[in-house]
Amino acid sequence: MNPRGTHSVFIVLSFLPVLLRAQAWTSASVPGNVLNIRQVYANTTRDTIFCAGAIELDETINFAQTNAVMRYSHGRWDTLGVLRGLIHSMVLYRDTLIAGGEFIAASDTPCEGIAYYDGTQWHPYGDLERSVRRLRVFDDELYAVGGFDQADGQPAPGVAKRVGNTWQPVGWFNNQGSILDIAKFNEKFVVIGNVDMEEGRGIAEWDGANWELLGPGILGGFSGGQCLTVYQDQLYVGGQISITAGNVGQNIMRWDGEQFHALGQGIQWWPGNTTSIATVLNMVEHDGKLFVGGGFRAAGGVEAKGLATWDGIEWCGVAGDFQGSGGLWAMDFYHDTLFAACGAVFEGDSVNRAVKFIGQEYEEACSGPVPIGPPIARSNLFVAPNPANEKINVIGEIKSGTALLIRDAFGKPVFDERVSVTVQSVSINVLGLSTGMYTMTLYQEGVNVFTKKFIVAR
Repeated sequence: MNPRGTHSVFIVLSFLPVLLRAQAWTSASVPGNVLNIRQVYANTTRDTIFCAGAIELDETINFAQTNAVMRYSHGRWDTLGVLRGLIHSMVLYRDTLIAGGEFIAASDTPCEGIAYYDGTQWHPYGDLERSVRRLRVFDDELYAVGGFDQADGQPAPGVAKRVGNTWQPVGWFNNQGSILDIAKFNEKFVVIGNVDMEEGRGIAEWDGANWELLGPGILGGFSGGQCLTVYQDQLYVGGQISITAGNVGQNIMRWDGEQFHALGQGIQWWPGNTTSIATVLNMVEHDGKLFVGGGFRAAGGVEAKGLATWDGIEWCGVAGDFQGSGGLWAMDFYHDTLFAACGAVFEGDSVNRAVKFIGQEYEEACSGPVPIGPPIARSNLFVAPNPANEKINVIGEIKSGTALLIRDAFGKPVFDERVSVTVQSVSINVLGLSTGMYTMTLYQEGVNVFTKKFIVAR
């Protein structure tokens, strides 16, 4: 018997459980009684994390009265005052922390949904009707979006810009609810949410003078976007987006400036499933990859329980069961450590609705390269007449095997046929359709290659 050899084996075995725990999620140790966290936000150097939503620090658990903003830096949390009501978003603007939400007071001062922190307490920052969903800074200018109809007393469609000491509206369109996010892409602003335009809905682009529908919009009455980001010089759109309603991607799409593209199978409730509800709630770029979080169980056909990465070529599932904790609601990086908002219990442990990742390798199974080929150029196909009375024509080369699908305004299919040979046009009788808006979509091998809205009018 070799005592040294026996001792060596004993050491390896005793340290094995520690090695197995080296890659894991653990509680982020947010203090207080946390009902929910709506945003996790890191400053530009990523050495400070801010989080807020509904967090109560005293024992009364009255979230409407004293709702704290939390700050994490150098291994500890502290509190940056309180706001009365739900906090949706935070951003640093010219070294000042701005918060937006549905709150009615900053400290003890009446406040309409937007406030700033002076280093000691919160103060009102104009009037956005207690309904701010997202704050963003572009080129050192602050923008707010939400459910407000007025900005400092001026009519506004849920989009406002800070100019000097006031909020100014950004154009006008029919906002039937709340604008959820804003991004800047190709020197134009894009908003997503309850956008309602004559040509379509869901997403719009500001050209400096007018708001216009972006591409075909987001199709289907139950589809809608939740978040926007620019990654690898493309605009990414995430949300509850159904490919069966005619959208090119499942819950996530990219816009190249001319048209939307799918990201392989996209985000799904189960691998290969295109009918069950899943959603993308947030997207964050880190170390050259896009981290995508929300409520889902698959990304690109591989298992991903609420968190996945995309590098422009393939999907990878990230370790951890966020879906079992009610989904991933918000996230950002503190240096290289991901902080994420989830449910009260994560993988059997009480975590007070926030976790952080301990380790280096986030990814598990990967999909391999996914097909993201370009669709047919839009100039090759068009629909006429529009509006239509008796028939609608799809004009341009339509290849053999192409499926033509027409859906009504609610996303319900009303026409579904496939061409057996390559043709230069297809004529469809629409006499049986009621007056209203419809969407024509062409599919090749299951991929959306053309979408156009048209009107039946009599």
